[in-house]
Amino acid sequence: MTLRAIEAYEFGPYRIDTGERLLHRDGELIPLPPKVVGTLLVLVGNAGRMVDKGDLMKAVWPDTFVEEGALTRNISLLRKTLGDTGEEAAYIETIPRRGYRFVAPVRTVGAAETASGDPSAPAEPRLSAPPTPAPRFAPRFTAKWMMLAGILLLAALWAIASFRAGNGGVWQAAPAMAPANTLAVLPFRSVEKDASQDYFAEGMTEALITRLANLRNLRVVSLAADGGGQKDEAAWAAILRNQSVKRVLTGTIFRSGGRVRINAQLKDPGTRVVYWANSYERDFQDALALESDVAEAIATEIQVSIGAKDRERLRQHRPAEPQALDAYLKGRYLWNRRTEDSLRRAVQYFQQAIAADPTHALAYTGLADSYSLLGSIEIAGMPPRQAMPLAKAAAQKALELDPDLAEGHISLAYVKLSYDWDLPGAEREFTRALELNPSSATAKHWFSHYFMASGNLAKASELMKEAFQLEPLSPSINIGIGWCLYYSRQYDQAVEQFRSVTESDPSLPLAHQTLGMAYQQKGQFDQAIEEYKRAAAFSNNSPASVAALASVYAAAGKGAESRRELALLEELARTRYVPAFHFATVHYAMGDLAKTFEWGWKAIGERCDYLLYLRVEPRVGKLAGNPEFIRAMAALHP
Repeated sequence: MTLRAIEAYEFGPYRIDTGERLLHRDGELIPLPPKVVGTLLVLVGNAGRMVDKGDLMKAVWPDTFVEEGALTRNISLLRKTLGDTGEEAAYIETIPRRGYRFVAPVRTVGAAETASGDPSAPAEPRLSAPPTPAPRFAPRFTAKWMMLAGILLLAALWAIASFRAGNGGVWQAAPAMAPANTLAVLPFRSVEKDASQDYFAEGMTEALITRLANLRNLRVVSLAADGGGQKDEAAWAAILRNQSVKRVLTGTIFRSGGRVRINAQLKDPGTRVVYWANSYERDFQDALALESDVAEAIATEIQVSIGAKDRERLRQHRPAEPQALDAYLKGRYLWNRRTEDSLRRAVQYFQQAIAADPTHALAYTGLADSYSLLGSIEIAGMPPRQAMPLAKAAAQKALELDPDLAEGHISLAYVKLSYDWDLPGAEREFTRALELNPSSATAKHWFSHYFMASGNLAKASELMKEAFQLEPLSPSINIGIGWCLYYSRQYDQAVEQFRSVTESDPSLPLAHQTLGMAYQQKGQFDQAIEEYKRAAAFSNNSPASVAALASVYAAAGKGAESRRELALLEELARTRYVPAFHFATVHYAMGDLAKTFEWGWKAIGERCDYLLYLRVEPRVGKLAGNPEFIRAMAALHP
């Protein structure tokens, strides 16, 4: 018997070619996106067997971060294309919470010649291999062949490692950060039905995560997303995709009068079986000591060795002034929502915390971070020259109170990057923050933006990937992954990434805004317009969304609509702060270079944070060679 490569799979009236990756029905081509075709090939190649969701996503998107919604969308499109919409699956069966199975009989073409010489004889479905092999669902081999394959695989891995070690210019995936122990943390829930106490449970969860992350021999994956709106099933799906997770920490928090009780549980990531549980209770003013008790107990239970320095740092706490702690937790809860209104309210709570306890260093970092976002082009709640000096003063005060506070160094680094345009100073602060807390997702996330501004997109992608591994459900980090793809001109992947964020958080304006930007670079103006309209609707006509609409209308040749949006932007500027950068981008899209530079120099005067990214921003285009643009860039990067 001779073996030939599989050229195609046939099922029902369909044929899918493995080489050209095309689907036909009765000889007629059915156009499908490449990733949808890839999904079908993996399923058909494993016909009759369940393919785990995580394995399927790795096979279809081997080098890209995507949420499960992207896979769900592919499966939905395949079912519609194949007419598989009945109650009983004709082609693709869903295995709840686990994966999918291709259930129709499959014939391989060119795969094997049987003894009778009939190449059209039906193939045994369990032997059909996927065009893109995935170890979890490979065919079975004998022990001898498995041993040989293992030796060859080790040799190949050694060769790849040697090649990478000798080629400094080759981009490498983020190094394995994880020690032997990796712990995932789900949000602790408030026992009380009163939603007004959600801030307390969320804040205590974050504080516990920070305590655990300070242990050098433990890697902590936080499933407490920025907006607090992620459902448990999304969190568990993320846990199952991360095979390094050994245990999952979850539980409840109860606050009554002057007492706080934490009920903690450790669960198996696969079965969700509780294998350890305990309760801890203290006075509210000893809440920080309570977190330390829980963190130390968890570390002991999962057999994490705690060094002397880590143990000392874990036990370093002082009684919290109850009013200050309560105000701080409310402030952080609001800061995580990242809207202009929530940030202004967060400022008030952080100021209350400081008034109640002027030595509360974390409250100063919260105040700094709130002013930093209010002064950013994303929020545009205050002119940067008003907001950022306040942010810098608060960050410096935090470090004055506690020089080893990682959060303080992160806050100061962000100001140095986005306002001072002091890249060396920002690098020093980010580096110090990660020395103090190597598992800080926020530090890695914002440090990634430093490398974007520096033009080192490979390093930016590496750090953003590490941030994603630590907080896979964070909308801002998932958008950050999209930024790396967008600046790298990988627009198809950027669209997929940004779209996955809109699916998991449909009301997030920035997700629609960035998706529109990726569509616009692809020349898909109608789709870009729709996304910008959604961003405008969810942000109540933010300056960024209005400017984006004006720009895309101009790019699409719709002058009247572009001028209408520009007039709206000018009207907004009469009652609120509108960054000069937005006017510069609109006039550039309209082809008016004189006004582009007029507003561009105003943006430099305002110290707009987005100017830092112009060296990698695709929209710059031919403007990069303009002498006045070169002078402007020299002002940004002296």
